[in-house]
Amino acid sequence: MALPVSCLERRKTQREEDDCSGMDRPDASDEAANEPAAAGGLPKSVETDVDYIAPQYQTTFLQNLKTLELWAFFWSIFSIMGTVLVIISNASFIYAALADKEVDNAVKTLLTVLNGVGSAAGRLMMSYFEVWSQKRRAEDRVSIVISVYFADVFVILSLVLFLVMPRAALPLPYVLAAMGNGFGAASIVLVTRTIFAKDPAKHYNFIFFSVVFSTILLNRLLYGEWYTREAEKQGGNVCLGRSCVMMPLLSFIGLNFTAFLSTVYFDWGYRRLSRVVLEERRRLKARAAEGLLAVNNYPVVGTGPQEGERMPATEQRRRPTTCKRYAVILLVLLRRYFVHF
Repeated sequence: MALPVSCLERRKTQREEDDCSGMDRPDASDEAANEPAAAGGLPKSVETDVDYIAPQYQTTFLQNLKTLELWAFFWSIFSIMGTVLVIISNASFIYAALADKEVDNAVKTLLTVLNGVGSAAGRLMMSYFEVWSQKRRAEDRVSIVISVYFADVFVILSLVLFLVMPRAALPLPYVLAAMGNGFGAASIVLVTRTIFAKDPAKHYNFIFFSVVFSTILLNRLLYGEWYTREAEKQGGNVCLGRSCVMMPLLSFIGLNFTAFLSTVYFDWGYRRLSRVVLEERRRLKARAAEGLLAVNNYPVVGTGPQEGERMPATEQRRRPTTCKRYAVILLVLLRRYFVHF
């Protein structure tokens, strides 16, 4: 999957027009809410980046290479995408081995269609989940890392069904594997762009490299070598029988269970970051609320602001200056004087 570099950039502005996700710029009411109450006064509300985007790691790609979280994400994608690529690339051979008979062109066409439809459905579901989760309030936002769980669960279910389903129901596991492929491909883009503030393109290319690496190790070395050896035992190029694919499928199940554990570790690290960021945001808003309360409860009688402190413009308009007071008193006295005479 190739993406323009602009789609992977994450700017530091609070609200901007996002060419990739279609985010709108703030309207006049939002800008007014951020304006200070007066010159030198406190703002009406405190807004942070977390109000509009998910918490992000502020470290560079080279710094993240030294953390276990990034490598856990790498292993999860390696296991998930490597498994689905083996299933999709060898769909007809796996079907023939499980069904114990050679497949015709109609079945091959059916498997190709199911792969395309399932992958598209997974990508659409992932896009809906991303919009639904990231547009919520900061406190209610769902972690985007959940999408990796979805992909892994779909792949594990498909592998288990391959081993237990009868011949007539074998297309169902292909649909689940294709949906896992769609979720996995979309999560590579969305997760790297969402949680890494710096070098998102480098993070994306690094994670995508795991897909290339898994294609060589899992498809060529694990599945390919085993299938070829079993086919040679039968004296042909096509291997029939569950023994032809039993060992690779069981290996993939174990591999994806380890991917689930690595996703848990990756998700736990990101949730820890989110809790720290949200707690800091809560403290900022609490301090801002205390400051606004102090402005609104400014004493009516007093010596005025302390040295170096400036009274808000609303209070300045509310309190007349000393000269104006004297002028009003003088006018009242003159009026009484002329009325008396």
